[in-house]
Amino acid sequence: MPRIDRLVIGIFGRINAGKSTLMNLLTQQETSLVDPQPGTTADIKSAVMEIHSLGPVRLLDTAGLDEGSLLGEKKRSKALSALEECDVALLVIDPVQAFLSGQLTVEELVGNLSRRHGRALAVVFNVRKDTDALLEDSGASLEEAIEYCRTALPDRKGVPSLVADLSDPSSLAPLVELIGRARPGDDAAPALLPFLKPHGAVLMHIPMDEETPAGRLLRPQEMAMEYLLRMGIPVGLYRTDLRLGRSRSRELAGAERKKFEQFLRSFESGPGVQLVLTDSQAIDLMKDWVPDSIPLTTFSIMMINQTAGGDLDLFARGAGALDGMKSGDRVLVVEACNHDRMAEDIGTVQIPGKLAKAVPGIEIDHSFGREFPLPEELRRYRVAIHCGGCMISRQTASARIRRLAEAGVPVTNYGLALSWLEGPETLARVLAPWMEGRR
Repeated sequence: MPRIDRLVIGIFGRINAGKSTLMNLLTQQETSLVDPQPGTTADIKSAVMEIHSLGPVRLLDTAGLDEGSLLGEKKRSKALSALEECDVALLVIDPVQAFLSGQLTVEELVGNLSRRHGRALAVVFNVRKDTDALLEDSGASLEEAIEYCRTALPDRKGVPSLVADLSDPSSLAPLVELIGRARPGDDAAPALLPFLKPHGAVLMHIPMDEETPAGRLLRPQEMAMEYLLRMGIPVGLYRTDLRLGRSRSRELAGAERKKFEQFLRSFESGPGVQLVLTDSQAIDLMKDWVPDSIPLTTFSIMMINQTAGGDLDLFARGAGALDGMKSGDRVLVVEACNHDRMAEDIGTVQIPGKLAKAVPGIEIDHSFGREFPLPEELRRYRVAIHCGGCMISRQTASARIRRLAEAGVPVTNYGLALSWLEGPETLARVLAPWMEGRR
């Protein structure tokens, strides 16, 4: 199924400021455990839901940023990583707690990092029923305590805020309204294949292998098929046996190629084929089997263009960084999902094997799943090669790109790297449809 583009809302603040109470208010259930015991939230709590006026959202309830233990430091690191991936950072402040502590380190941290990462910031002042009694001995009023807390914000007047008792269900409506005011402007994901014309078939080349799950196609294949059907563009599906196609036996390899070419010719009547969209691992065959007159690109390139908001140029420039690799350079291969890796896995076997053959002596590391190295760890790498990103949000992709940029590390993509390994002509060919679409 196609991904749902959700508004990501992160909830940040001190221990016991009311973050989990806010999470439960939004979800209208006990999604996060609420307890006066400090450090109750041990890891990021995630919830997906639909909020009528906001649309599909993903909520992230994070641990308190002021826990001083070694475990607290690990929680803090995860919370700050979550901030990079948010559209809206909700800073929850208990004004009494903050005022009586005499310091605003946490609030300043969230405010400054939100600005640094370009994340929208909104503040919720969580006012409890015993607020006045707790402030009585200090001689300060609630308004003064709130004003003191505002001094931590990068823009005291420009940051939208709300004063509410988060334990009161009636605070839900103003809270949702606050998020609506804070959310960034709509940034629709780019079309999957924006360069396609209304006429002419698209051939999807899907070489199903041992890692292909039974009973379904992979997400990029499903997304492309749904997109093409909605566009009313004829779709052809074809499976090549890659082992036969790469066989040293001319007879076996030739027979496999002949079957593909016969299938391709079956579309010659009418407008013909306007694009062959192939699995990246088959580019070594498709570059020769698909006539030069038919545009060619890969699922992985299609996905990273959309996931990265249409910034394919960034990944094309990263492919250029592969030209300067030499023995001793380190390469980071990044795959955004975790799965059971079998046989000729593209990330752990095919790309590393071909890179090592092309540039003897290079060192290859891997990063799998949600975890992603910090900039100081990334600086050791000559280049990063990312998958298509079909299982991560645009926010997560943006956060990764920013970390790589901060570390000064170029980034490219599976499809582009495998095309680069086949030579500059192949790399230029898989990029050509995207460049043509911009003219």
